[in-house]
Amino acid sequence: MGLRESKKLNKRREIADEAMRLFVTRGFDHVTVAEVAAAAEVSEKTVFNYYPTKEDLFFDEVPKREAALVGAIRDRKEGESVLGSLRRLQSSECTRLCSAGFAHFARIIEDSPALRAKELEVMARFSEVLAEAIQSELHVDERDARIAAGLVVSVHWQFFRAARTHALAGKHGPAAVRRLRADLNRAYSLLENGLGGLGGSAVLTRATARGAG
Repeated sequence: MGLRESKKLNKRREIADEAMRLFVTRGFDHVTVAEVAAAAEVSEKTVFNYYPTKEDLFFDEVPKREAALVGAIRDRKEGESVLGSLRRLQSSECTRLCSAGFAHFARIIEDSPALRAKELEVMARFSEVLAEAIQSELHVDERDARIAAGLVVSVHWQFFRAARTHALAGKHGPAAVRRLRADLNRAYSLLENGLGGLGGSAVLTRATARGAG
């Protein structure tokens, strides 16, 4: 990375750090981009050059997460399945998501309808890029790739939401990590083995589901 690119990256990080400090203190919806710009000692235009929206300021690590998901597919270990690589990637996030600091992040999202709406956009974007990566890497039909990507992102989102729920309940540390990792493993086992065994050995059909109710 050249000096110019390094300076831009540092400035981007500084802006995001100042924004998060304000969001934690006052809540996302009560902070303006102008206030973020003033705290970072830049103009509003500069902020928007790095982040198209205020929501992007909060979710500043989305490009990094997106790249990690795609990389897990394209750079997986020899002989490792796509699901195995994605499971390993997300499992490595459990400790961070069960830290005390993550609770601040979780609270800000829960208190902001704008951020929860943005989260849906982020997950839709993840689904798109994962579908492209799966189709390219495994040479499968586009429809199959989209279905697979949708299921993977569903697990990813539920994993993230479960971590938020635990954090808001004050559950951190090793026990919380084990619980979150167990939830993740259960979800990936469903993906790997299919949904036919959901709820037992019987195939889940309309009739059996109705009977169970």
